[in-house]
Amino acid sequence: MGTGNRGFSLLEVMIATAIAGIMCVGTLTLMVQVDNNNRRIYDRTISYRATHQAMEVLLAEDLDSMLLQDGNSFVVTECVYGPQMGNISITDLGWGGANQAFLVQLTVPSYGVTLSAVRTRT
Repeated sequence: MGTGNRGFSLLEVMIATAIAGIMCVGTLTLMVQVDNNNRRIYDRTISYRATHQAMEVLLAEDLDSMLLQDGNSFVVTECVYGPQMGNISITDLGWGGANQAFLVQLTVPSYGVTLSAVRTRT
């Protein structure tokens, strides 16, 4: 047998295995973080869509019916991390006269979603 056909020693194999293991753990950690971020972004997108739909429903109602919704809440049900509560806030902008104006705000605080619109009585 020739002396040039020597294989890896046990120590070299252990070091190579440890390096590969550290790389795998780092990669798996990164993959878990990416998955969690994707879930949060998905939930935020669903919250935006549900809030937008709720705003469209509110703005389609007659003004007196819409004003009755002030202080109510709505639920975003399709979120990965469970249902999220949204709030409805309607504020008189104090324009006075025949053209009253109201600020309509819908928020989902857990995801930082806020939509605003102004509705007037003409």
